[in-house]
Parts: sequence; structure tokens; C-alpha cells
Amino acid sequence: MRGGRNKFGPMYKRDRAMKQQKKALIRSTGFKLESAPPQLSPVQTNYGFTGTLHSLPSVPKGLMPSIPASITPTDYEVSLYGPSSLGVAMQPQGPLPTQYMCTAFPSRAIKSEYSDHHTSSPQPPPLSPLVLELLRCDPDEMQVQSKIMAFLQQEQSGRGRQDRLSTFSLMCRMADQTLFSIVEWARSCIFFKELKVGDQMKLLHNCWSELLVLDHVFRQVQHGKESSLLLVTGQEMDLSSVGSQAGLSLSGLVQRGQELAGRLLALQVDRREVACLKFLLLFNPNVKLLENQVFVESVQEQVNGALLEYTVCTYPLYLDKFSQLVLHLPELRALSTQAEDYLCYKHLSGEVPCNNLLIEMLHAKKACI
Repeated sequence: MRGGRNKFGPMYKRDRAMKQQKKALIRSTGFKLESAPPQLSPVQTNYGFTGTLHSLPSVPKGLMPSIPASITPTDYEVSLYGPSSLGVAMQPQGPLPTQYMCTAFPSRAIKSEYSDHHTSSPQPPPLSPLVLELLRCDPDEMQVQSKIMAFLQQEQSGRGRQDRLSTFSLMCRMADQTLFSIVEWARSCIFFKELKVGDQMKLLHNCWSELLVLDHVFRQVQHGKESSLLLVTGQEMDLSSVGSQAGLSLSGLVQRGQELAGRLLALQVDRREVACLKFLLLFNPNVKLLENQVFVESVQEQVNGALLEYTVCTYPLYLDKFSQLVLHLPELRALSTQAEDYLCYKHLSGEVPCNNLLIEMLHAKKACI
């Protein structure tokens, strides 16, 4: 029909520009991101996750490091793209650059091309809907902190001066309450709600300690001090006092956690990446006796794809950041296993009470092995 081409011309041009951007990204990175989500128009403001699992990119199998079968937050970072409050909608950003510079990165220091808030160009690439949704699922750090502080104050108020909690007992109660917030996070987050209760419990029993350790370690990454710990209550604790107050074994665990935090700090791990890592830990298809293993495997593939796309677009000069991040998961698991063994020993010696979520989850995990 006459005039039809002019009517739909802008649509064709936009579609062609999107295809050219995708080809340039593939040429510059060497990664083929299949079924990538379309670039959002600059006038759009709704970044809610509306896609299905299979509409998001998957990671090519050759790029995914293997994960062992059992792999089963008061200074938080300022967001790369704005305030860190999760309740504020992300503002739309400009389109992806048509081409990235892909030179060899000379050192392990990583810097995003879009990390300077005060420069107007270039604009950061828009985040994928899935990454935004995973980030939205994260619990509010200040709310978690206030709940745990209120709980500890209530506990201490019922005790006399001679009956004050030891450092180890206090840290156990902090960890126990943090674990409650992790369980609440899992039960309310995307994908997890679609599973039956049996599969939910199996997945949580499998990875609760990894999630707990990751929560602690990333808090130290944000804290950025080698000489002190930042507790979930927002208080600082000198590392020099940990050994004298908590014992050598716990001090050793804390030191190994600090070392892992240092390596993640060198990688400049951010909140979006940690949000993805949490889902990779939670949705582990290698957990035994899952009823909906295919769904769990699909979720892990989609999150892997979203994490790969995010690291490539945000850190284009460091193309192996994705693999470096995933390769830290076994190290995280090893540390969590050591923490489990220490907790079990302390429980058997009577230093950790039975009416404790940590112990309940520990028993449940041992029973599944």
C-alpha cells in the first residue's frame, strides 16, 4: 500500500540499529549472546521483569566453569547507576555503545567504563530486566540491621551483668538472625515461589551456609577495612580482638573470610553481581531428589546468562570477570563447610543451644547427604 513504507520506516530503522549493536557486541567480545533482551527505549521507565525464563540469554556451555555438585550487608556501596535504595525505580539510560574497545587488561584492577557519576558521556548500558529483578529481591540492609539489633537488645535486657553473652554466643545469635532474613528473602524472591515446598526446603538446606558466608564476606568487601570486621548490626570489631575473645578456630575462619573478601574486592564485585551469585547458589540443579530439577536448571542457566551479559557490558575491558566470579563459588563453599564443622563441634560441646535455626539447618543438611 502506498505510504506504508514511510509509516513503518522508523520501526525498521530502530530494528536495524538494534541488530547492528548486537553484531558489534558479538564481534568485540567474541561471545554470542543468543536471544538477548531488546534494548529499552530511552522514554521507557518500566524496568520490571516481565520476561519468561527462556526469553533471556543462556551461557554457552564452553564458557561456564563447572560447579561442584554440593555447591549448593553499615556501609553498602553506592550504586554504579544511582542511589543504592532498592525501593527507587532505576532511571532509563542511553543505548549500548555500538562498539567496545577490547584490549588485553594489563592488571587485575577492574574499572567500569561507566563508574563516574559526574560524567555525562558515555551513558551506562541499561540493565537487563532479570538483573534488576534479582536486585529488587534483595532485602533492605537497614531493615535487617534494625531487626537484629532489636532482637539482641531484648535478649541482653533479660540478662544480668554476670550473665552477659560471650563473643561467640553473640556472633552465633547474629548469624542465626541473619539466616532468618536469608530464608525470608528466598521465600519471597522470583522463581523460588514457583517451586513446591519440598524442593524449596531441599535447595535451602543445601546452600544456607554458603549464602550466610557470602552475606558476611560481601559486607566486608563494602566495609573495605582489613583491620576490622563490619558486623550485621553495623558495629565494627577489631580483628586483633577476635582471637582473644572468640578463640583461635573462629579467628582462623574469620581470617579466611577476610582473604576471600580481599580477592572479591580486587575484582570490584558489586551488588548486582552478588545478587546473581546468590541465585546461582540457591538454584543448584545438582541437589538430590528435586521434583522440578529441569526448572531449577533453567533458572541457573538464565541467571548465568544475565550475569555474563552484565559483566561484559559493564566491564568490557575485563572479559573474563564472569568466569573469575563463578570460580570463587567453590572457595566460598569450602569456607562454609569449615564453618559448618566448627558450628557442629561447638554444638556438641554444648556451647550452641538446640533451639537455634543454624543447628536446625545443619541437622537437615547432614541428613540429606
